[in-house]
Amino acid sequence: MKINILVFLLVGILAFSCKKKESETKSTNSPTGSLNSFTLKKDGVLYTPNTILVGLADEDLLSIETYMVYGQPENNTYGLLIRKSITPGMYLLQDGESPYFGIYHIQDADHLYGWSDGSLNVLSNDTTAGILHCKFDVYLYNDDCKGSCPHITDGEMTIHY
Repeated sequence: MKINILVFLLVGILAFSCKKKESETKSTNSPTGSLNSFTLKKDGVLYTPNTILVGLADEDLLSIETYMVYGQPENNTYGLLIRKSITPGMYLLQDGESPYFGIYHIQDADHLYGWSDGSLNVLSNDTTAGILHCKFDVYLYNDDCKGSCPHITDGEMTIHY
């Protein structure tokens, strides 16, 4: 009898907490409300995520992950790695290498892309307030796309870290 009551309570708590998380995810743009913004165009198609997660990969490397919770599998997830200490200016990504930033895209389970060539224009980085604003343009790459890899244009983000 005690086990049945315990199971009933646990199922009720799980159902309530899952329902709450689902409704919160629908109504917020990021864990910090609407403070963060992120947009880009992939081959001319606009992508504006409804979830933006910002974290630290290490003491000087920001990890930004965006995704569409209720979107289609394509254009679903983008991630950006960028140095927290980066100063305003233009940074180039050549042959998939840059000490300052990188971007990846997970379209679906069969289409994972890393970065190839592109640029990042850091417009401002207030390390005291923890606010970074930049624009980017990047060609993505994987071994299967053979010259027809996605092109990210009009990328822009403002994040609070």
